[in-house]
Amino acid sequence: MTYVGVDWASGLWVTVAIDDDISISTHSSILNVWHAYKDSAEAILVDIPIGLPESGTRKCDHAAKEMLKNRASTVFSVPARDIVESDDYCDAKKENNDSLGSQSWWLFPRIREVDVFLQEVNGAIDRIYEGHPEVCFAALAGEPLQSKNSEDGVDHRVALLDVLDKDLHENVREFVDERREEAAWHHRISERRIDDVVDAAVLAGTAAKVGLTGRNSGADYPALPETNDNSDEDPTLDIPMEIVFPGGEVS
Repeated sequence: MTYVGVDWASGLWVTVAIDDDISISTHSSILNVWHAYKDSAEAILVDIPIGLPESGTRKCDHAAKEMLKNRASTVFSVPARDIVESDDYCDAKKENNDSLGSQSWWLFPRIREVDVFLQEVNGAIDRIYEGHPEVCFAALAGEPLQSKNSEDGVDHRVALLDVLDKDLHENVREFVDERREEAAWHHRISERRIDDVVDAAVLAGTAAKVGLTGRNSGADYPALPETNDNSDEDPTLDIPMEIVFPGGEVS
């Protein structure tokens, strides 16, 4: 069985796939990711919002912020669909109660890319889910982690991968050490994208740990919000808005 974790890395999608071997790669679009793994992947877990509210905000984002406490700022609060689909920053900001950071605005094209892809490509919605690396790491550690913007922060996250899969941990550890020592310009995944690889890895490991499979299978898996009354669904994609994670308590 193949499980894939996907993270956006400032210009490309980084993927980590767990199969008989661990593979780390990059792709120019989410469509390319799908073509690479559609015939083999049980599930693909992506660090991008999937499912947009018609109005208001998403319960899963509120649950993730509550779980991460002082690290709540790492969770993007997804606004309504018409705001995400706006082509004008001033209009989008006005519609979002005059509040819209530049980082959120620059993420909109990636959200739209995945949203349109899921609407247009047959079968994709059945195997592609949303995850959040910091939520996954917090669940594994039992508490929110400190910033990953340091070698210690990255190393702590790499160590936690061992909880999910020893081979995954060993392969990512080797990859991180190699890129730190030889961050040559010709590597598509350079030293500055190490944290994106680690994020993709925890998503792949999470998908494997919970046995994520097709939505049509009816299988249970841990997701935020943990109490889902089916009231928070995207009518366009016809799926619940949720964030898959490994389960576990966070203190």
